Formats: sequence, C-alpha cells, structure tokens
Amino acid sequence: METRFRSGSCALVILVCVVGFCGFGSVSCGENRRPKNVQVAIRAKWEGTPILLEAGELLSKERKDIYWEFIDSWLHSKKEDNDSYTAKDCLKKIIKHGHALLSDTLASLFEFSLILRSASPRLVLYRQLAEESLSSFPLLDDSFSNNASGGLAETNENNGMKRSDPLLVGRNPESPGGKCCWVDTGAALFYDVADLLLWLHSPTGMAGDSFQQPELFDFDHVHFESLSGSPVTILYGALGTDCFKVFHSALVEAAKQGKVKYVVRPVLPSGCESKVGQCVAVGASDSLNLGGYGVELALKNMEYKAMDDSAIKKGVTLEDPRTEDLSQEVRGFIFSKILERKPELTSEIMAFRDYLLSSTISDTLDVWELKDLGHQTAQRIVHASDPLQSMQEINQNFPSVVSSLSRMKLDDSVKDEITANQRMIPPSKSLMALNGALINIEDIDLYLLVDMVQQELSLADQFSKLKHNKETSFDSVSS
Repeated sequence: METRFRSGSCALVILVCVVGFCGFGSVSCGENRRPKNVQVAIRAKWEGTPILLEAGELLSKERKDIYWEFIDSWLHSKKEDNDSYTAKDCLKKIIKHGHALLSDTLASLFEFSLILRSASPRLVLYRQLAEESLSSFPLLDDSFSNNASGGLAETNENNGMKRSDPLLVGRNPESPGGKCCWVDTGAALFYDVADLLLWLHSPTGMAGDSFQQPELFDFDHVHFESLSGSPVTILYGALGTDCFKVFHSALVEAAKQGKVKYVVRPVLPSGCESKVGQCVAVGASDSLNLGGYGVELALKNMEYKAMDDSAIKKGVTLEDPRTEDLSQEVRGFIFSKILERKPELTSEIMAFRDYLLSSTISDTLDVWELKDLGHQTAQRIVHASDPLQSMQEINQNFPSVVSSLSRMKLDDSVKDEITANQRMIPPSKSLMALNGALINIEDIDLYLLVDMVQQELSLADQFSKLKHNKETSFDSVSS
C-alpha cells in the first residue's frame, strides 16, 4: 500500500508572498528578432507553470464556483489528440473553455490576464504547500526510489543542489515514485484511489484523523458541496492528468455524501510533464518572463531622404468623411459633392484631398487656423476606429496632415471636455482615473491595474444581471 504516515513533529508551512514581480526577477536578454533592436526582459526566479492551471486560478478570482465548472468542462470535453496541438492551439482551447463561463466584458480581461501570466505566483504558492505535504511524511520503504542502490539519495542530493540555488524560488516538487497526484488527509498520503476508497469506507480510520486536520487558507479551492465539519482531504494534482480525474470523481462523491471536505491544490510535479497531454504541460517547461517589466532600445535611422511624393498612394488616407467638414472648397473642389456622386471612390477621393491640403500648407494655412489644432487632433484620434493607430500615424506624419486637421469641423462637446479637464488638472501634471476614481501613478503597476479593472468589470457585470430599469436604478443610486 503506497501510503505514508506523518511523523510526530509538525513542520512549518513556508508561504511565498509575491508582492510585485520585480522582487523575484533576474535580467536576461530576449531573443533579437531584428538585428538593430535590443530587448531586455525580466525573468522570474521560479520554473514555468502550466497555463491550464493558471486559467483555473484566474476564473476562481471571479467566483469560487466557476473554478469547479471549469474543471467539469475540461474533464467532459471531447477527447482529442492533444499531442498534435501546438502551444498556440492549446492556448486557444483553454481560452475557449474560459470564455464559455464568463460574460463578454470579463472574457477579454481573462484572456489578457492569461497571456500576462498573472496567476503564476499563486501556483508557486501551491508548489510550496505540496512540497511541505510530501516532506511531512517520512518514507517507510524504498518503493519510491528509482533503484535499490541509492536512487533516493541521488534524488535528495539533486534536490539539495536546487535548494542551494539562490536564484530559485518555489521549486517544483519531484514526482513521488512516479505518481502525479496524491491526497493528504492530515495523517496519511494516498497515491492510489483504491487506498483512498478504503479509507473513506473505514469510519474508525476517518474518526482517528480528526485531530490532525490540514490547515486551510482563504485561497484554497473548497468544493461547494462540502460540509464544514467533515474531515479535510486535499488533492494535490493537475487538471488534465488521468490520476486527477479518478481522484476528483471519488472525492466529489464523498463530499456529496458529507464524508469529506474536498479541497484542490493544483500542482503538476516535476517529471509528470511527459505523462500528460500537450495542453496540460504547456508553459510548465518554459522560462517565465514577467510582463510589464522590460525595456526595448530601438535604433532608428534619422537621416532624411528626398522622395517623389507626386504619386498618390491608392487607398491610404487619414481622413474620415464622417468627421471632416467637406463642404469647404479646396483648390476649387467641393469634396462633399464629389463623394455624393462617386461614393465607391471614397478612399481615392479623400487621399487626393489630403494631397491637395498638404501641398498648400505653406501658402494657405493662416495663423488663426492653428488655434484649435490641439482640439482637432484629439477629436480625430478619439473618433477613429483604432485610436492608438490613428495617434501613431498622426504623430509620425504630422507635417503632412496638419492642414487637413486644421480644416476639420470641431465638435463643441470635445472642446468643452478638454477645457474642463484643463481646469481640473494643474499645469505640467498628469492624472490617471479609472471610472472617475483617481489612481496614484507612482504606486500603480500593470498587475495592480488589471486587478482594479477586473473589480470594476465584475461590479458592472453584477449590476447588469439585476435587470433593473432606468427608473429603478436611478432611485437606488439616489437613495
């Protein structure tokens, strides 16, 4: 029977407190895809974590029950050949399962957080708890050794070398005897479902373990059908492994019957990556670069070259007919009339208008036409279908578009809003607000900002589910 019993001494649980990623990173050079660029990234001090398990942690932040829905969805999904999947295919599959459990607004943030790998530190914490669980039970025989002539000693020696590495944090526990899952009851570890079922059907054994209950934390995943007074059983394993599926099924049934308080701590032990499908292990063997902390040095050639701009590029224009005042005459042309007659040539006509405006900037642009240029530029960017792309194009091609910007019809609401913001913000100061709440720019980082956005979107999603009409919502806010 592959069961180990706890020694008399109680070991101290060491938790990893991750306060910002910058304290746990080392600088490493990223791959230079372009020879003239220098990219620097910060690499985490812990080994990579499975993206599938990170997805579960992100979903549990929204609601506790979504975590269990995600497990059931993945376990009951159609069996596919995951070995033929690429990492990109696996990521799409994981995101698809997550999107099915979230609203549209939260789904986009879930995908961004998953790519950002923001849940990786939580899995490192589970790794340390798993290591503590294994180290609290002394080995009774050599069945877990790779060979009878000192395989265990060799493993311990390798583990000692890893522990002595000052740059390694949250080491992934070794697979005990080739097992990828185990259940901790507080007094014993069970590596086989048969041993667990025998313990579940033994009232005397369960009663004798009541005084050695494992400690639970606020971040633990407790099954929603578990009773608070039942014996605690903690499953250490990774979703997607065969052992996790059989252990999960047995413990869910036991929780429904009130026999146990079922808890999951997701861990994929070292050595189990080759025993699972591609989508389960993706991300576990790769080094983890911390998003939001890095720098890129781009070397740009600032030499100006003389080019023939007489040819108009077909289909390239920064003008938007919906926001331009096309009734004004430009070099004898009234473009509003031309567009009415030839709407199918809108792109070419607007490109021609851009050319006429840019070619007459020196002799037709008067001083008073520049008074609202800042407001007009902001309006062009705000009304664009892709504001960031529009801002980049205007910034890089400002001399050629300044004339067209100055002739754009200015919306009074845009001007009033900019004026109001200028009254609120002192000169040379920058403010950042999220839904009207000011944010301290000095203390904010990417991960904290994502958490704040997630809280705002969750609150908005809860309000939308109330299905109040406008009058009821107004009365609730007023009261």
